[in-house]
Amino acid sequence: MLEKLYLVSLMRNSIKLVCSKCKKEYPFNPKLARCKVCNEPLEIIYDYESLSARIKRHVFENRVQNIWRYIDLFPIKEDRNIISLHEGFTPLLKAEKLGKELGVYNLYLKDETRNPTFSFKDRGSAVGVSVAKEFDFNAVICASTGNMAASLSAYAAKAGINALILIPGGVSEEKIAQISIYEPMIFEVGRPYPELYRMVFRIIEKYDIVPIHSDSPLRIEGQKTIAFEILEQLDWKVPDWIIVPTSSGGNLSAIWKGFVEFHTLELIDELPKIIAVQSDGCAPIVKAFKEKKESVEPWGEPKTIAHSISNPNPALASGNRVLRILRECGGYAEAVSDKKILDAIRLISSKEGIFAEPASATSVAVIDTLLNENVIDRTDYIVSILTGSGLKEIKSIKNVARKPIKVKSLEEIIEKWIHT
Repeated sequence: MLEKLYLVSLMRNSIKLVCSKCKKEYPFNPKLARCKVCNEPLEIIYDYESLSARIKRHVFENRVQNIWRYIDLFPIKEDRNIISLHEGFTPLLKAEKLGKELGVYNLYLKDETRNPTFSFKDRGSAVGVSVAKEFDFNAVICASTGNMAASLSAYAAKAGINALILIPGGVSEEKIAQISIYEPMIFEVGRPYPELYRMVFRIIEKYDIVPIHSDSPLRIEGQKTIAFEILEQLDWKVPDWIIVPTSSGGNLSAIWKGFVEFHTLELIDELPKIIAVQSDGCAPIVKAFKEKKESVEPWGEPKTIAHSISNPNPALASGNRVLRILRECGGYAEAVSDKKILDAIRLISSKEGIFAEPASATSVAVIDTLLNENVIDRTDYIVSILTGSGLKEIKSIKNVARKPIKVKSLEEIIEKWIHT
């Protein structure tokens, strides 16, 4: 049961939608996600002047330890509409052994595997489904390669509303099982993910259904809380770098928005730099960044085990917005090989006890490259976002895990143990 502490938000602010590129403004509408002029993502903007007068660091003390401690910065008017599975406020762990192995002294892991459906997507699903409920919608929709589909299905089930899920072929059995157990309507579409993304918009044009896809404004609002939590967990110290596994670019955009909002509210005096990391088997954002382009071009067929970040055409979502953010913050973009990803999964598990999926591990796998390229310094404060659990992608990583030693007796156990 949600605590009455949510009632501390006494005055929900007037909000509007603003284009992340051309800055055209629109009245708030849960179904509206992209600018009608330039087709770039819209963002929810609040009355920050009013908020700054009453939101200080101390107001978050003693609030619930989930994303709803930040309800002042959500587009929710009525507490009774909140749908929560106690998502958020995941651990920020000082990775001392892993940092020593990699040669960095201040490495932190934001462990998003601890969310209810084992990925960061729960933050956005919670806010999105809550807004859908508040506006009396009875259905939500997304196109997904797995994590978002499972998350949205879970929150729709909790809210008692329908979920329409579009997935491409090739989604892991583990993820399909997790999605289907919540009993949404799932369509496996034999087309590339970008085409599924377009289908979502065609569906919402004709039917009363709310899109809570990879970079919808509602999802961004929930996922920006990753930044809020990092600041609180570091006692308001701003990290030098945030490393974000990047597919469509929605989560990176959300995390940046979170830091910018707290900076606008004068809760912090500076902003971090963001690093977008992709697999070298699907790295359209990295390619565009390094070629100093204004927009992201389609990649072609992805070839990587990091399926969660294998969107070959992120320009349809937030890819171009990511390029703008990286330029604004002085950030960087880099890609890593599948081999480095697998090595990082083993390192994160064996050194820090966290089982991360391949996409998550890219935020660690890239660190040695960043050091070699003199992008980061060994003394920098670095936060790597671990976006989802390794249990979602067993097939990709089972061949690198240590195999059981087969024995038939206690004597064999002792003999093999002593001699290893």
